[in-house]
Amino acid sequence: MAIRSKRKAREAAMRALYEIEIGHADIASALEVCLEEASLPSDMAAYAERLVRGIRSGLKTIDGRIAPLIRDYDYNRIAAIDRNVLRVASYELFEVPEIPPAVTINEAIEIVKRYSTAESGKFINGILGRLLEQSPKANWDPDTAPPEEDEPLAVESEPEIEIEMVEEGSDDAKRAEKFGTWKLRSDSAKIPPSNDGV
Repeated sequence: MAIRSKRKAREAAMRALYEIEIGHADIASALEVCLEEASLPSDMAAYAERLVRGIRSGLKTIDGRIAPLIRDYDYNRIAAIDRNVLRVASYELFEVPEIPPAVTINEAIEIVKRYSTAESGKFINGILGRLLEQSPKANWDPDTAPPEEDEPLAVESEPEIEIEMVEEGSDDAKRAEKFGTWKLRSDSAKIPPSNDGV
């Protein structure tokens, strides 16, 4: 069986969630449009649908996990793209046991950098690093994890988590305190901004 990344499925799910939230589309209509635009194979379309339906049915719980991690800012006022990328990643961290957490976090960062801003990538990274600590994958062990069916990461190298040291009281220290101190680095090339619009 050929192995594939789930990135396009995640992107389709994020776009559908955005349409549901901002465009007030119903789940079925949003999925139909976004899956048709994405032209996904059936297994990836099924994964995108699983994400959207799972997130919408557990929205209160998912948002309840994320919102407290965003300090000094109203969760409902962050960019809708950023919020829905966080929801997709949160769902994977808590509900999809076979996907390594580093894959989920790296994919979220790459997607948000494509559809939102580079600064959003740092923001998402910090929040997901802290969310990971609360998830069932906090002490991820690949030897005991369920087997993956798809390519774990659509980049050339495995991401590594590093801690960045900053001077106390500096602007970087204030940002680290607000968004968390986890930083995920990948040697992959940056995705250019999308012209697709959302």
